[in-house]
Amino acid sequence: MPPLPDIATDTPLWLALITVAVNAVVGALLGYLDDAAHWDVVGVTVFALLMGLGGGFIRDTLLGRLPPQSLRSPWSLVTVLAAAALVLVIGPLIPRIQRTMSLLNAVALGLFAVSGAAAARATGLPAISGVLIGTASAVGGGVMVAVLQNRVATILLASTPHALLAILAATVYLLIPGNPTVAALGGVLAVVVAQLVVDRWQITTPPARRRPTS
Repeated sequence: MPPLPDIATDTPLWLALITVAVNAVVGALLGYLDDAAHWDVVGVTVFALLMGLGGGFIRDTLLGRLPPQSLRSPWSLVTVLAAAALVLVIGPLIPRIQRTMSLLNAVALGLFAVSGAAAARATGLPAISGVLIGTASAVGGGVMVAVLQNRVATILLASTPHALLAILAATVYLLIPGNPTVAALGGVLAVVVAQLVVDRWQITTPPARRRPTS
């Protein structure tokens, strides 16, 4: 039996495209469902692009791998455009499958985190740098969308702990010795389980300082 591929550094195309598609749908929804502004087709598509590919852009730029991997074939961009089109057509229906979207988003978050950590380790960077790059890969797209929407990124506020989940995925990947595929699956699985716990008990990060009550 041939050895399993390392899904962190040799991600199967179908899995990579699912990851991009899920993030792109989330990004497109950030524009489509934004009642505070009237984003057009271009705006929704740009948000899909930043969420779907932005994390990979950040990872490859930090590691000096230019042009970014996602631009070296047409499939990632085609997937982003398809995801944006899907949201524009059936956008109102997508929030109704919130639990499924939450789990798929957890898989995408974990895969971005472990692939960033793996790429950093492959270049000889220390583990702590790998965690940083993995986390930036996982949440960087959302930060860029927040900048365009003129709002504070949710990872900086008391909210759902996406950044901590990305740190968890990258850390688990780097701590599991031996087979890198097992390590990658462990990192992604850790995020999925943690996301289920977060959703079940509505866990959010606490504010750094409690405001005094009057």
